[in-house]
Amino acid sequence: MPLETELKYLGADLDAVARRLREAGARPQPGRRERNEVYDDPERSLRARGILIRLREDGRNLLTVKLPPGAGAPAGLKALREHETEVADLGPLRTALAALGLEVACVYEKLRQQWTLGDCHICLDRLPFGAFVEIEGPPQAIAATATALGLDGLPTSAASYHELNRAHRAAHGLSADDSFVFGPGEPGDPPAGQDPHKP
Repeated sequence: MPLETELKYLGADLDAVARRLREAGARPQPGRRERNEVYDDPERSLRARGILIRLREDGRNLLTVKLPPGAGAPAGLKALREHETEVADLGPLRTALAALGLEVACVYEKLRQQWTLGDCHICLDRLPFGAFVEIEGPPQAIAATATALGLDGLPTSAASYHELNRAHRAAHGLSADDSFVFGPGEPGDPPAGQDPHKP
């Protein structure tokens, strides 16, 4: 499985980053609203072992399995071994996962617009608890891309969005909840080709 390395930048102005990406000649994809289901056993032993099984709906149906990186992973970055495949119908897949003793552990949503710049894949993400820029690529390319996009000096995190959600809820005195979804009146599906981070 390929090793995925990435870093999140917190507190960025997503409109400004999108403008810098366009000026740099980055190639955008249409914005998407994602709905994700994370599966685990009742004991949550997969999470304890650093394993993620996810079904994603974003106009496509995707099954993703993420595993710990093993020895030699770069320090300071989120690094996981990842396998992902598109499936025609999530219904039978959900049935198969249930037959294996797995259940939906949490559901989460985000608005995402993806860009490609050089060797990096950049995601502008709006979640119910904040906005983030995620850069995936070779470690040196991540740092260079962040500089080009004016992200130097911003807080960074190698945590997952699940970990960031838990930290956000704890910091704001909210009850623990591994799910995070948009409420009524919050962002909806962006039209094809439109920046999902603009009203």
